[in-house]
Amino acid sequence: MLDLFLWLLIPFLVIPFLLLLVITIWVYKDAKKREMNAFSWILIIWLIPFLIGFIIYLLEKEKFSPERTE
Repeated sequence: MLDLFLWLLIPFLVIPFLLLLVITIWVYKDAKKREMNAFSWILIIWLIPFLIGFIIYLLEKEKFSPERTE
């Protein structure tokens, strides 16, 4: 019974962690490219649950477009 529990538990722990890790790496690289504070955005993504921090980043990153010359 414990083996079945572990096999069901592992995907529910590993897959969200891997998704968060991939999002973190992407946000870090993108924030650096846009000359934003990458460390702050990583903290926001990790501390605000349910991908809300990532959604906030997606909305805010447009203000720091690398093509802008204002």
